[in-house]
Amino acid sequence: MATTESAEKPATASTATRQSTRSKLGEILVQSGAINQQQLDHAIGLQKQLKLPIGQVLLKLNYLNDEALRHALSAQLNVAYVDLDRTVIDKNIAKYISRSYAKRHSLVPVAQFGRTLTVAMDDPTNRAVAEELQRLTSFTITVVTSTSEAIQRTMAKLYEGKLGVQMSSTPSAPAQPAPLVSRVDAFQVQFDEQSSRRADDLFGQIVSAALSRRCSDIHLEMLGNGLRVRFRVDGVLRKPDFGGGQTAIDQMAREIVSRIKILAKLDIAERRRPQDGSFHLQPSSGGPSVDLRVSVIPSYTGESVVIRILDRNHAPKGLAELSLNPVIADRIEALLKRTTGIILVTGPTGSGKSTTLYSCLMRLQSPDIRILTAEDPVEYVYEELSQGEVNYQIGNTFAMYLRAFLRHDPEVIMIGEIRDEETAEMAFRAAQTGHLLLSTLHTNSAIAALPRLRDLKIESSLIASSLNGVMSQRLVRKICDRCKTSHQPDPKLVQQFFGEHQPPMPLFKGAGCDSCGHSGYHGRLLIADLWVPDEKDRILIAQEASVETVHQSAERTTFSMAQDARDRLVAGTTTLEELLRVLPYPSVVEFKNRFGT
Repeated sequence: MATTESAEKPATASTATRQSTRSKLGEILVQSGAINQQQLDHAIGLQKQLKLPIGQVLLKLNYLNDEALRHALSAQLNVAYVDLDRTVIDKNIAKYISRSYAKRHSLVPVAQFGRTLTVAMDDPTNRAVAEELQRLTSFTITVVTSTSEAIQRTMAKLYEGKLGVQMSSTPSAPAQPAPLVSRVDAFQVQFDEQSSRRADDLFGQIVSAALSRRCSDIHLEMLGNGLRVRFRVDGVLRKPDFGGGQTAIDQMAREIVSRIKILAKLDIAERRRPQDGSFHLQPSSGGPSVDLRVSVIPSYTGESVVIRILDRNHAPKGLAELSLNPVIADRIEALLKRTTGIILVTGPTGSGKSTTLYSCLMRLQSPDIRILTAEDPVEYVYEELSQGEVNYQIGNTFAMYLRAFLRHDPEVIMIGEIRDEETAEMAFRAAQTGHLLLSTLHTNSAIAALPRLRDLKIESSLIASSLNGVMSQRLVRKICDRCKTSHQPDPKLVQQFFGEHQPPMPLFKGAGCDSCGHSGYHGRLLIADLWVPDEKDRILIAQEASVETVHQSAERTTFSMAQDARDRLVAGTTTLEELLRVLPYPSVVEFKNRFGT
């Protein structure tokens, strides 16, 4: 077998090095439990007589199989092992390496993304072949390995019926993953005919179910016995029922993940590091496409995948879509009429901050103003905006964009997040030079933005003169209108909000119906507190008063989250259970102190 022999005898290695490599391989096999020390000693004793590498001796003695040996070699050589029998490979990739060349060197192309070609080699240490492939194809070659039998089986399937494939020193344009096409009504997903039909169909069923349930994220978690699929609907993870289809999903778990990685232009051979990519669904009827953002991370039992669904039909188009509390909506409108200063939106991940920023920008956009954004990543693309995407690998940071934006004469700037001192300093300087700047922070309340900005070393005078307002927000699920019914919550829950008193308003819940997936909720509402500093607040900030002192003053100028939550209960749009799940604890305490006693 070429791999075991060559892997232990690199062409550039000396005899002493080869002996050291053999010993190291044996140690790896013993440490992994593939063989025991007695078996290794026996194989070493026969090695001189058989004149074979230690790996082949162990195979001849039936002390281990080829797959176990390959795993050990992968650990020894730091070359990825790929189970080709469970990997979905696009047959179009065969055009880069001829059948005769692949057969002569016992290798097969596995994946192509960008200018990198991943090749599974029986002998992963054959540098001469890898370098020759790189010269002939003009690709960067990534070498992986697999069992000899798997390589031969894959070769037979890959080159079946292909007689005229030839390599060229000037290859054709890199093949792109087959577009994911679907009908809007049923979302029957179709892929390239040469791809694995079964894995494609199963993935199509998952996507179809997610879209029909208004899912924002698809979670695919590799378990020891299959693939766990969960959907995030209205901010809560729910497990869909695929019936008998779950068995097929479990059986094809690795193939499904491989296909997703191919579509997202990720390296299917890389299973040790996190990867990010994207692709989109294009409805065959010609409607707007659905963008899918993919994140893959390694885990103990395999790879886990999260797919964010960005439906362009649901891209924010204005403030009215946020269904803000009327008091907050009026104050936001007033803030957006200012031509300079900073407006901040705060809250944890998943609280809808980006949606709020987009809504504000669409409210501001008009032919007579220039709006520039720097985002990480760009979630929705708007023709009315000039949008830039952060890329730290090439130096496109938030701070770099800000520096460049100031030379492009914009009226409005949006920075996806202020997360470091340089970005914070430049943002506040920009706000003082005739620009309205919108951005986000990760804080639990509006007033908590003040100590965060101080931590970022922003001068108190800059904060006082530039900070127009801060809105901290959360998303709570909305009671389903179709199954809404009166409700008497658990007395202990009522006590947490109203103390010993009874709620002064009728309370409701969703009984559960087909429209809401029997959850009782359909859609989400934004609940927020909004702080708009007045002159007294600004003086205290400039004098570097304590956060507690500023907080006491800001109570006059803040519309609180507790007040917003009460208004939502009065309107009958959400439940106490949902408020307790989402609201920060200080807001629950404030609610009880203000409205429960």
